[in-house]
Amino acid sequence: MNAENNFAARLIDAGRLAAIARTCGLKADVSYYVNEALKELWRSRSPDEAKRIAQRWVLWDSEGRPWPRLPSLENVVPFYRAGTAQVSVVNRPVTPLHAIRNWFEGQNEEVRCEIAGMAALLVLEGGGLLECSSKGWCDHLRRWLSEAGLPAHTIIGRALRFRTCFEYFAESRFTESGWRRSEAAALKILEDTKRDPNSEAVRFVPIARKLLDTLPARKIRWMEVRKSWRELANASLTARALRGWSASQMRR
Repeated sequence: MNAENNFAARLIDAGRLAAIARTCGLKADVSYYVNEALKELWRSRSPDEAKRIAQRWVLWDSEGRPWPRLPSLENVVPFYRAGTAQVSVVNRPVTPLHAIRNWFEGQNEEVRCEIAGMAALLVLEGGGLLECSSKGWCDHLRRWLSEAGLPAHTIIGRALRFRTCFEYFAESRFTESGWRRSEAAALKILEDTKRDPNSEAVRFVPIARKLLDTLPARKIRWMEVRKSWRELANASLTARALRGWSASQMRR
């Protein structure tokens, strides 16, 4: 199966490579890169296995040139008739940004507010947004993730930017050591103010107490966020997944 997955990935990448070739003035088209993938497939697999894989993923035109058969015929999304209109199971293609927004909406309100606050600071770079309420942060992030008519390269850029910034922000919430550091910092604030009631740390006491009171529940919640985020990132936000989505837009 790994051989077939690798071959399919090269076919998905063929459109991107052909586009790059065109910008460089080269004549290599999608068929050229499919042919290169076929040569490697025949070198690395037995003739029977290579033929079976190729039949599932490649079509040949009247001139004998190979082209991607995408998606694989075994994985075509079925269509169903609703009344007199025929509609797909999926109403519209899910872009990487739509996938992020769907994941975002699946979190509870407190987590959404934390994520949107992070986005206001690191992703959206809106200094004025920091004066907004949590609801304002969430609404602004939703609009940023749902903006219509964006070119593919902008969508990919935003997806990569969100992933990088979110993982930077969430790292301390995704690990046991991160929660231990948060707990230690809160305890230190309480100890410092006990020794010196006039210290500047006094203003952070309510925050420290709230953090300690809610830490066990927040830790469990963020561990669940980590699991769902990694499932999303590994399925839709890897370099290969983003290249595959970009290639699919070129064929539309």
